Amino acid sequence: MNRGFAIGGWAGYTNQRILSNLATSTGSVQRGDQKIWNWAVTLAFPDLLKEGNVAGILVGMEPRVTSSTNSTLPKDKDTSLHVEGFYQFKLSDNISVTPGLIWLTAPDHNNKNSDLVIGVVRTTFTF
Repeated sequence: MNRGFAIGGWAGYTNQRILSNLATSTGSVQRGDQKIWNWAVTLAFPDLLKEGNVAGILVGMEPRVTSSTNSTLPKDKDTSLHVEGFYQFKLSDNISVTPGLIWLTAPDHNNKNSDLVIGVVRTTFTF
């Protein structure tokens, strides 16, 4: 049985250009440029408690507009974090179930929004 751990992560960058004015039900979206970042750090514990099971923790930032020349879609003033814990139960060679808990701070990158806690259950079928 493996008693180690795995560390991982990622970062993403989007340089977005809105090419035309767009009318929406809430107004119009102007032309402009935006820079958008996201990132995460992960920590996994394979074979925790039972061979084939995995426990994990993820901390990251969902896509955040850090720069915008578009007055109708301005940059995000605050930063929201995504914190997640999960445990994957291997039921068979082909099926696993992963309950988890997600905590979002300042949803929509807005400190005026209350934090959210979300329970999730994922099922994976491998063929």
